[in-house]
Amino acid sequence: LILTFIRQIRAGSLYAGIIPTLAVTIPSTGVYFGVRDVTKRLLNKAVATPSPLDDIWIAILGVIVADIVSLIIRTPAEVLSLRLQVGSGDGGEDNGDHNENIDVGDWFKDSIERLPAVILTDLPYICLRTAINGFIIHGNESLGSYELIVIMTATICALLTTPLDVARTRILIDSDDDPLNGIDGGSRDGVWRTIKQVSKEEGGSRNLFRGWFERTLYLGVGRAWIDPISAIVYVVIRDSLLLQWFD
Repeated sequence: LILTFIRQIRAGSLYAGIIPTLAVTIPSTGVYFGVRDVTKRLLNKAVATPSPLDDIWIAILGVIVADIVSLIIRTPAEVLSLRLQVGSGDGGEDNGDHNENIDVGDWFKDSIERLPAVILTDLPYICLRTAINGFIIHGNESLGSYELIVIMTATICALLTTPLDVARTRILIDSDDDPLNGIDGGSRDGVWRTIKQVSKEEGGSRNLFRGWFERTLYLGVGRAWIDPISAIVYVVIRDSLLLQWFD
């Protein structure tokens, strides 16, 4: 991880792909929270007296719908960002022609074609995390305890779903997982076929957990801690403006 940062800094590409990422972050986050809230409200109205278990299922269905809609918005930008990051990340002395292999021209078309695979590899993480939080969080925790629980569950779920993230990387940007020959636009295989292919390569099933530390660090520590803050900001905006559209 540290060596990767050093290489990116030396190559002047530490922030490659940041523009599409920033451009889509706020809209997709707002859409996610909005769709999740509306879906949960509709489901709660459909259930006369929801039990605690019903609340968990409603929460899971809410995040499924919200995540799919959010992915439709943010996937094209994420594909472009990933290809810019990978394409500029290793173009040092050992591989001067690395950038010649970059193909970002079809990023939008490729992102639409691979959207089902992105959805299939993203939903298990968000569903598992929502389910665990639903069983553990009861609503009377302090902000510090809530943050700790959210970070712990995000870390565990990120680790468990790392094989899906490895498959998504293959599908989106690099079908042979060889950084020395540049990115190749990804494979067109399905998720399960990609997972089997990765596990058959040298290293076996351990290949499915490549990058597990970086993934758990990013999702567990880098992102999870800000989720409660994002939710609070959204609730303020929702209560002051958005709910007026649906009441």
